[in-house]
Amino acid sequence: MRKLLNIELIKLLNYRSFRVILGLHLAMFSLLVFVSSRIDITIPGFDTSNLFKFPHVWDFFAWIASWFNLLLAILIIMLTGNEFAYRTYRQHLIDGLDRSELLKGKLLVIIIISVYGFLLVFLSGMIYGLAYSKGLNFELFFSNIGILFVYFLQSVAYMVVGLLLVMLLRTPALSIILFILLRFPLEPIVRSFFNPAVRPFFPMKAIGGLTPMPEFLSISAENTYETLEGANALNLSEMGLVAHGLPLYGQVLLVTTYIAVFLVIITSLLIRRDM
Repeated sequence: MRKLLNIELIKLLNYRSFRVILGLHLAMFSLLVFVSSRIDITIPGFDTSNLFKFPHVWDFFAWIASWFNLLLAILIIMLTGNEFAYRTYRQHLIDGLDRSELLKGKLLVIIIISVYGFLLVFLSGMIYGLAYSKGLNFELFFSNIGILFVYFLQSVAYMVVGLLLVMLLRTPALSIILFILLRFPLEPIVRSFFNPAVRPFFPMKAIGGLTPMPEFLSISAENTYETLEGANALNLSEMGLVAHGLPLYGQVLLVTTYIAVFLVIITSLLIRRDM
């Protein structure tokens, strides 16, 4: 495993596009978070800074970070596509690596990039949370922090989808275009022909649903607005403005299953196809 890690790190650190795309990812996320923190909407009874306080900051930052998972998937597509183009995989086989090790190497890269994304959201959330929250409350700090692990799974899932596409097409440009089209409009169009109860089970819908949009109104409200039943009156789901999907644990299980299925297909492609 250490040998594979060394091989992949050497390739990554010498690949200029890797540094550029990761730098772009870092800059765009940081800039959007900073600009969002500067927006001050002064409406009586509402305080948008609540979004940057514990525990809401974890949901908010994970949701923002999910927008840029496209860049991470494109990065995997480019890395893998170039190895096909320059016959790097074939050279690895000649040098003594087997095909399962080629897949393990790419999975290591996916894990490394996902850990980077996880740490980026965690550190940013901690900095802004400490700056906006009144005092350090460990209960609030750790409350809802599990969404970061859900975001980690989501980033892995998107990159595995990208890896599957480039393994099928072996061309980075076509794989990137197809990946973007799958998110919109191909899968949404296909989903529209199915019963609403089935739509949350589609791959891109399930993966994207892991980090839903935060309840901005209910979080920003300084006072509690409750219905007669005791529910939050400003909750978008309660108001019927956001469709109910699978529960979080169901989505996690579904996405994990999709990742496993995609990896089985990728393994089959690596074994059967010529490098």
